[in-house]
Amino acid sequence: MSEDGFDRLRRRSADVPVDRPRDPQGRRSLFSVSEQPAAVGAVTVSCSSCGLTSVATPRQALRLAVPSLHLPLVKRGHPSWMRCPACGARTWVRLGLRL
Repeated sequence: MSEDGFDRLRRRSADVPVDRPRDPQGRRSLFSVSEQPAAVGAVTVSCSSCGLTSVATPRQALRLAVPSLHLPLVKRGHPSWMRCPACGARTWVRLGLRL
């Protein structure tokens, strides 16, 4: 056995280039979110202020919609005035239901 006790391990050299970015926790691929369609029964909320589209459960959408105003015949693009789940502001949004 050698003096340092780790005779089977190769010594690290400082001149070995690393050509990929380091992931210190090694979990980036496990917790990455890919673009997936909304689940059946989900409500999509498209905000006119921040431009983001959020997915909410029907219960969350009902909580966001109280109080709200819906003018589908008057205002075509974003007919509902309610709280946006992405930015938290009360603004004009477009609601969609995934069937």
